Amino acid sequence: MHLVLLAAGHGRRFGGLKQLAPVGPNGEAIMDYTAQAALSCGYAGVVVIVRAEIRGEIAAHIHRRWPAELDVELVVQAPVPGTAQAVLSARPAVPGPFAVANADDLYGDAALDALATGFQAAATTSGRAPHVLVGYRLFRTVLTSGPVTRGVCVVGREGALRRIVEHTVLRQDDGSFRGRPAGSEQPFVDLSGRTRVSMNLWGFHARVFDPLEEAIGRFDPERAPRRELLLPDVMNNLVSARSDAVQVVGTAARCIGVTHQEDLPLVRSEIAEAAAERLSAPRV
Repeated sequence: MHLVLLAAGHGRRFGGLKQLAPVGPNGEAIMDYTAQAALSCGYAGVVVIVRAEIRGEIAAHIHRRWPAELDVELVVQAPVPGTAQAVLSARPAVPGPFAVANADDLYGDAALDALATGFQAAATTSGRAPHVLVGYRLFRTVLTSGPVTRGVCVVGREGALRRIVEHTVLRQDDGSFRGRPAGSEQPFVDLSGRTRVSMNLWGFHARVFDPLEEAIGRFDPERAPRRELLLPDVMNNLVSARSDAVQVVGTAARCIGVTHQEDLPLVRSEIAEAAAERLSAPRV
């Protein structure tokens, strides 16, 4: 599998190029850790989706910091906003199955390995093999009280994805959660911290490109609730219509990312703690 890394975001809530925000002890960005994890887990290469105006800056960063043995290709996203278009932009660069991840979420080796393993396991099922989504527990993905977007999942028997809807989620002072569909004016409702959510860590067969292209062709930003077509919206339509299937691979791991400036100290603390645990672990 190749890994498609979505790094074309504008970072409006963050107020800058959060893809390159330094979070590691030596100035590493989150996507540097993801690239190293992809190499460690045996991914064939990384395709980085960028905007034209940040391509040079991203390319220079990758040249300085990423392992030379990792096969990397930068692809400029077509001028249609949204993660659906971002993934479709990778079509010429991926010859077969591929994973998708956000550049500003820290997944770690275990999550990327679980995705690849889950994808291989799903491929052994009878009939057409499903796509794969790594499903996190909500309380393991929200660090601060600032609003974040999470794909709230309804999972059926044996892990089949039945529905996924992007929600704006708020963490309350008491640690509980409230949310509502993103872009809607519906009232916020309580959400269980154990709700399965998407952090945009997917495994896809190449057949996903055709419905993505069709959905983008139909999308009218002037009439849609949001001006961007999101990948979970397209996948929700596919599974709801039973046009395709997605297998949810559950994980108890934590996924941390950068949405707001106030997230940076917490992310840095998490990375430092994880590094200290690795150093103190007994050698076998």
